[in-house]
Amino acid sequence: MEFRELHDKWLQRRKEEKSDTTATGDIPAASVPQDLPDTITGIDGSSSALQGIKPFPLLRGVEVASDTFFNPRVPIISSPTLSISTASDFTLTELGEDIGEGGGGGQTLAHHDIFYLEDGNVEILCGDTVFRIHTSIVSFSSSRLRDVLSPSTLLNAPMPAGCPRVAFDDSAEDFAVLLKMISTPGFPTWYKVPEFTVFGSLLRMATKYGFTDVRDQLICSLEGAYPTKWEAYQSTNIVGEEVFGSPRPHPNAVLNLFLEHGIRFAIPLAAYRATLGGLSSLLSNEPGATLSRLPLASTIYGMEAIRSDVSRLAHSVVCDMSVRECRGGCVVDGDVNSPARKMKGLNRIYDAMVKVGGGDVLSPLEFGGIVCADCAEAREETYRVWCKRTWENLPRIFGVEEGWEES
Repeated sequence: MEFRELHDKWLQRRKEEKSDTTATGDIPAASVPQDLPDTITGIDGSSSALQGIKPFPLLRGVEVASDTFFNPRVPIISSPTLSISTASDFTLTELGEDIGEGGGGGQTLAHHDIFYLEDGNVEILCGDTVFRIHTSIVSFSSSRLRDVLSPSTLLNAPMPAGCPRVAFDDSAEDFAVLLKMISTPGFPTWYKVPEFTVFGSLLRMATKYGFTDVRDQLICSLEGAYPTKWEAYQSTNIVGEEVFGSPRPHPNAVLNLFLEHGIRFAIPLAAYRATLGGLSSLLSNEPGATLSRLPLASTIYGMEAIRSDVSRLAHSVVCDMSVRECRGGCVVDGDVNSPARKMKGLNRIYDAMVKVGGGDVLSPLEFGGIVCADCAEAREETYRVWCKRTWENLPRIFGVEEGWEES
């Protein structure tokens, strides 16, 4: 199994590492638990086998007891860490040091093609991009920006281009979106969710610099695509990361953003959506799509729990149908099902339920045309009940802490 092989390689590598963690902060090989259980508690409270899969230890630089193992119900979210806007948070060079147009160390700087205003009175350095703006406009919009760009800060700042320059730790892309938000009335629009990269920049900047109304607007725009009730999920036309339009973001990147900013009501569905691409998708190393250890382990366990449970359900349904005789014969399209045809139909039902090849197990199924109407209706209802029960248990399956319905 792919995940088992990955884990075995990882464990072997850990055994070969030095036990001293002073320099790296890694877990000593001796503290890696060896006698981990081969089962996980399913959504119905029963214990199901995970085919020998054993979890990763999730803590770095912390002594792990030999009887410790990962609990899939350990919360994967924590309170978001917000950067407090003070001068020390943003200045990357000592105040008063002239970094020059080369930026020091051979760094080549470039003026932003839109937000470099010749009549601006302060320069903002983000990475290797220089913005030139009016402090009066930017400071008026945010008290946190006003504190960072205070007269005392600017008085002691370097002046390589004839005006104070202050270095921020924001990316140039994020800061450009912030300036667009400040300078463009009606941006972002309340009725349309921005594409994902812009959405992420807006959320980070609105959170960091105290634009509470913009943050609330962004979060509110997600509610239709990330419902918290089963009935709303059934009726929505746009689900999950589809809300961001094209290009569609990687589900892992969406989950990372929600975890980072504590958008708790959307995390259970975001975690489920991340599992639909299977293990290879969860282990993606695309930019922004790499899950850290704890969310990755929680999501993998959630995926295995759901797959195990739906497999048991499909097996039960198919076995029951194979031995039960319909009162009027199993008539499909006017013909009575032969044993061979019925068995072929049962295989199709099983494959549809377990989503052979991956897919959304919470999507509705129709068995008409495979078995008779009575059999189809009864089994479709059984599957709907399972889907609703699984949906309601998504927070517990993925280890999301209580209070998840609150943003």
